[in-house]
Amino acid sequence: MPIDLGLARVSKLLSHFNNPHLKYKSIHVAGTNGKGSTLAYISSILTQSRIRNGKFTSPHLVDINDCITINNETYLRSFFDTVNKSVVQIDKELQLKCTEFELLTVTALRIFELEKVDIALIEVGVGGRLDATNVLTSFYQEDANGNSPTGGVIATAITKIGMDHEKLLGDSLDKIAMEKAGIMKPRVPCFVDSLNTSSVLSVLCQNAETVGCPFEAVTPGSEDNDLIDLSPLKGDYQIHNLSLALRIIRSIKHSNISLESIAQGIRQTNWRARLQHLQINKTFSVLLDGAHNESAAIELGKYVRDHYNGKPITFIIGVTRGKDLNAMLKHLVKPQDTVIPVKFLQPDQMPWIKCETPENIAKIAKTHCQVDDTLQSPSIEDAVSYIKTIEEQHGLLSPVVICGSLYLCSDVLRAYGKGYKPSD
Repeated sequence: MPIDLGLARVSKLLSHFNNPHLKYKSIHVAGTNGKGSTLAYISSILTQSRIRNGKFTSPHLVDINDCITINNETYLRSFFDTVNKSVVQIDKELQLKCTEFELLTVTALRIFELEKVDIALIEVGVGGRLDATNVLTSFYQEDANGNSPTGGVIATAITKIGMDHEKLLGDSLDKIAMEKAGIMKPRVPCFVDSLNTSSVLSVLCQNAETVGCPFEAVTPGSEDNDLIDLSPLKGDYQIHNLSLALRIIRSIKHSNISLESIAQGIRQTNWRARLQHLQINKTFSVLLDGAHNESAAIELGKYVRDHYNGKPITFIIGVTRGKDLNAMLKHLVKPQDTVIPVKFLQPDQMPWIKCETPENIAKIAKTHCQVDDTLQSPSIEDAVSYIKTIEEQHGLLSPVVICGSLYLCSDVLRAYGKGYKPSD
């Protein structure tokens, strides 16, 4: 089923399971880019602090169950399937016709109850206001009888906002910001990446005043410098993601959280397909990044120019149909670079996702750089084999970057990343 934003169906389904999301505390994060990295830092720090946590992010990368973790470990597929089947069955019995993402959201929230997590870390799927995850309620909001809840949202965060999903969220940053601001809850502090434009920050601040929640634009401070240096995640923007995560962690004020556990959590943070150097064989490595919109392409472009010192680059690119590839490429490639267009496999349980044709990718890419369309509708394996053949015959002529979609990254990790050890 295509994306169909709204809270009625998912609320009814959750009520049948006695509202599991009200049984534990939660942290809710929206934004265009950086949500997953921010939650990865938080999960790793909580795990090192011995605070039992669950994390729900989307989309999954290799297998459907890897969108859910407990203490930073992927939830077992057999257990996931058991819970997911019960959710799907009840949806059918009640004839709610929930979307795939709504079913997945309820599955995650139910798993967190069964696993007795102390804190659930929830990433918004699309937007915020009408996203299925926004069934979460304030931890500080009493019920009709004046009773305090046992669970609920204790902090919200909004990462960097950029243009994405315009048909669903609006055709301007301010309109998109209003949708993201929909996760704000009364009395629940909202922490926002200060990298956002002044207009976006104004929209978010005004909405916080209307809702009645504390608002803070987070800027990396001197107290974070030593901790920032510990991060294994690459890219200048990770400084802001980590600072946002640290501000949220400090707001929790749990006795188990110490400077030592924070430092160790940062060191142990792992987030695949974000500036990930992946070794294909002994002589061939690639840079893998899920950059799938203009904002992410800007950051990837900065990194590759610095990291590869202006060398010509071979980009293997596959994108979701409907993405503004022209806006992405203008920040990413240079005339001396080469693009090899590819297609990705249909993601598991995401029938609404369609891959852009390599022919259309090539057509747009030719206005920015060189295009190697020797292969016809190639998969990632075809493209990698092609480059490896060139390497064997002539030597590797340029660095290789694979990007454009997290679904393409899924194919790469599925083919080459099982038990992977990132190269540096």
